[in-house]
Amino acid sequence: MDSADVIVVGAGVVGLAVARELALRG
Repeated sequence: MDSADVIVVGAGVVGLAVARELALRG
C-alpha cells in the first residue's frame, strides 16, 4: 500500500462519515 493509497482510503472513509452525519441530521 502506497502512502497515496492510504490518503485515498482515508479521504473515502472521512467522506462517508461526513455524508452519513449529514444524512442523519437531515
